[in-house]
Amino acid sequence: MTDDDRWGYLAGARFVGPDEWEEEAERYLYESLHLSALSEGLVKAADSEGRLIDWLPNEFYAGALSDALRSEHDPEDWKLTYDRFVASVLLEAMSTLTRKGLLAHRGNGDTADYRLALPAPSER
Repeated sequence: MTDDDRWGYLAGARFVGPDEWEEEAERYLYESLHLSALSEGLVKAADSEGRLIDWLPNEFYAGALSDALRSEHDPEDWKLTYDRFVASVLLEAMSTLTRKGLLAHRGNGDTADYRLALPAPSER
């Protein structure tokens, strides 16, 4: 469904902040290592209301997702390398999270906006 602010999301889903999303989303992602890792980056990138405005996949990948996945053994300036393969996997993963009701989506010209959401209890 789409609301008045053009957010498209799974019917019955509700918008949440990063803290609540981090606590609850894992139960939907436990079977998928890459979606679980992606969720850590989304929590880091979201504002206090769970919004990721003007989301650009290459900037997210080298920024918040790299920060989430960096280990104590990596140099502080370590970054993931964004390429064509990563682009397709990342966009598919974001689409999967949207279909599961864990993200709302809104087109925004040359960028996209996402918002953290949780599906309705009946979808759990």
